[in-house]
Amino acid sequence: MEHVVNIVPGVFPRPERFRIQMAGITYPDRSYHIVRENSDIYCMEFVIEGKGDVTCGEKHVVPVGGDTYILPPHAAHDYRSSITDPYKKIWVNMSGLLCDALYREYHLGESILFKQVPLYPLFERLLELCEHSSDPQAQDIERKASLIIHDIFAQLAQRHLDEHLSSSQNRYAGIIKDMLDRKVEDNINLGVVSKEIGLSISQISRIFTRAYGESPYHYYVSQRIQLATELLNNTGMRIQEIASRLRYADAHYFSTQFSSVIGLSPRQYRDQNATD
Repeated sequence: MEHVVNIVPGVFPRPERFRIQMAGITYPDRSYHIVRENSDIYCMEFVIEGKGDVTCGEKHVVPVGGDTYILPPHAAHDYRSSITDPYKKIWVNMSGLLCDALYREYHLGESILFKQVPLYPLFERLLELCEHSSDPQAQDIERKASLIIHDIFAQLAQRHLDEHLSSSQNRYAGIIKDMLDRKVEDNINLGVVSKEIGLSISQISRIFTRAYGESPYHYYVSQRIQLATELLNNTGMRIQEIASRLRYADAHYFSTQFSSVIGLSPRQYRDQNATD
């Protein structure tokens, strides 16, 4: 079952610039299936609940409640409800140079699915505008609808950018951690890391802390002290030798940093461990 609002052509006086052909709500229906071989419209839909199965050209996605998808023109559209959990969705079909420009400039063609963007109120406002488009007192539908479309596209673009940055930052966080792990005996600083991976020290600190819950400096010091405890436990190396191996300036500075992390001096730690 569907609630469909067809928009008469005259409502949008410049259809080549922007036009909404129809909008509506689709209610859960296991048999629901739409196919367009070569669409001439943008089909934009927000899934309220349930699950769908959507293909556009070579791209295939499975939207669920809270997701939005955009199927652009000049492509094959094929979308249907899940048989086990048919979706309820609110949608709009539109076209025009404005849609083309926004879609292009916001780089929305990189994906057709945008997950968990809270757009339901905007879709509701858009549908309400369409429902009253033929009322004598209704005015400026084109401007109001185009502003809502612009807002939706802008929010989808921001979510896409946030996801891209998050993925990129997680990748960099892994690179930073791997470098710190490999250089645990070298006593490097963040300046060295900065030069090697091409990020500023502040970016390195922010990205690493967001990913691992502690600063890269704190992590690196902890790893070095962890190695020192293993050398104290499992070798007969003198404290001076351990400090030298870990490239500390002197044994005193090593002992100070060890104590700040462990709560015992290296000698106390070794004695206590030997006693235990």
